[in-house]
Amino acid sequence: MRCSSCEPLLDRYVEGTLSPRAMIDVSAHLRQCASCRDLLEELKAVDGLLATTRVAELPENFTFAVMAEARSMPAPRPRAHPVWSFIVLYSAAAWVAAVLGVISSGAHPANLFHAVSSALARTGALSATVSANLSHGLSHVTPGMAALGAGVLAVDFALAAAFALLYFVVRPRVAARLASVAESSS
Repeated sequence: MRCSSCEPLLDRYVEGTLSPRAMIDVSAHLRQCASCRDLLEELKAVDGLLATTRVAELPENFTFAVMAEARSMPAPRPRAHPVWSFIVLYSAAAWVAAVLGVISSGAHPANLFHAVSSALARTGALSATVSANLSHGLSHVTPGMAALGAGVLAVDFALAAAFALLYFVVRPRVAARLASVAESSS
């Protein structure tokens, strides 16, 4: 028997709950292995200490002292999530939605890129002309793109409204409630 197979059995060996064959195997290994014998002695010592445990006597004001110490500790700060991480996540999701919208419209991406690049090349920097050329080049996907754009704007509006509601209405109420709970407990 190896030490790696004997060590997990030592607890049960001390308790006497091993099968007769396993007891014989562990005994034979213990006669040959000083390391496992030392471990067995440590286990017996720990078992002896556990059998003689007594309940610790605490001072009469123990709970009060612990709670006073806990109240004096600074409140844990919630983990801050940087705003930029939400912006990056939202931007990535919007781009994925835009790409899926273009793919589901049936337009070939190469045609879309060609239409955009040719519109930019023909117009230079004039935004009105760029817009006209883009709408002409992308006229077959315009309804789908408009719906996608409207959906993204609707989500933007809903997120902004939810953020404003949480920041200007819910946050002050929660802060006031927490302050009143803290005052009433002290």
